[in-house]
Amino acid sequence: MVSNRVYISSSSMLKVSRYFTKSYKELALDVVTEIFRCVDGGLDSVDYVVVSNVFSDSILDQLDISTVLNQELGLVPKPSLRVETGESSGLSAVIHAYALIKSGLASSVLVLGVEKGSEFPTTVINKHITKFLDYEVESIYDFALVNEAALLMKLYMKKYNHRREDLSTWSIKMHENAIKNPYAQLRFSVSAEQVVNSQIISEPLRLLDAFPVGDGASALLLTSKEDLIQSDDPIEIIAGYQATSLPLNLRDDLLELPASKSLFYRALSECGLKLDDAVIEVHDSYSIFGYLAIESLGLVERGKAPEAIKDLNMVNLSGGLKARGHPIGATGVYQVSEVFKILTDGLGDLRRDATWGLIHSMSAIDNNSSVVVLKRCS
Repeated sequence: MVSNRVYISSSSMLKVSRYFTKSYKELALDVVTEIFRCVDGGLDSVDYVVVSNVFSDSILDQLDISTVLNQELGLVPKPSLRVETGESSGLSAVIHAYALIKSGLASSVLVLGVEKGSEFPTTVINKHITKFLDYEVESIYDFALVNEAALLMKLYMKKYNHRREDLSTWSIKMHENAIKNPYAQLRFSVSAEQVVNSQIISEPLRLLDAFPVGDGASALLLTSKEDLIQSDDPIEIIAGYQATSLPLNLRDDLLELPASKSLFYRALSECGLKLDDAVIEVHDSYSIFGYLAIESLGLVERGKAPEAIKDLNMVNLSGGLKARGHPIGATGVYQVSEVFKILTDGLGDLRRDATWGLIHSMSAIDNNSSVVVLKRCS
């Protein structure tokens, strides 16, 4: 036993795609099988299962999905639960698993994120995504998340005197990064002209400013057991933070992410994290959110993100939600899995010898946000 320090033993992912011939059970089975292929003790090494999923009850008509998956995967009688905090569910699940080990309630926890949605028209998916907003204040009036993102982009352009073309840089960079990620959904490059001339989804947002709809599954094995740590240079989860914000209509500054900003401050001040020695993943379901996230992190001055992202070669190496894809409930688990692989064996050919990993996820516009900090224990 290594105290109650929390390490990542292993991770697995499927390429984010449209799996029309596979059920969510089959997607889950694929990644869990991969996790335990090289783990001594196999499934018996797990004390607890934490599942992240958002749409099982609203789209798949399945409640208590964590129990159903435990049964399907041969994990009974181990305890299981489902975590759901909107788009940040995956990272919330990782934090919950981390807390179980830190508290001593478990020594090893399987975190599983899985989402299915590609069988349904985009209009159906958008209807369910709108449920992340306050029904009585926003969605009842047909005001959707994409409209809020468009509003922020308009405000950003006006406040900082940017042209629409200036805000194409995030999409260009994310697609460039995704080409190197074998698990990414959109592995092709785009030009500024292609971004600004793509389909309007909510003026001034274009189709190439937005994440693609896709299915996915990812799993992590977190542990404090020495015999399950598979590397001489292990990666430790040293902190997990969560916070909520006031709804958008009650905020003083619409171009600030208050919950995320507070979490980034805690990560930097309490963990001693060095941004120039880190692999960073931020939430960028819409490109404007990526700009706001790196400004809230303090990587760049406010209003300067569209130009700065071109040279930030430690941010969203996966391609981010924008190009890797955003299988909603699984996304946070993907983010941690990707950073873990980049710091260890490599994400495809991509590997970095950085000391730190910083992962950020949020639901809607910073309504419920999470940050996880990883550190190489060399």
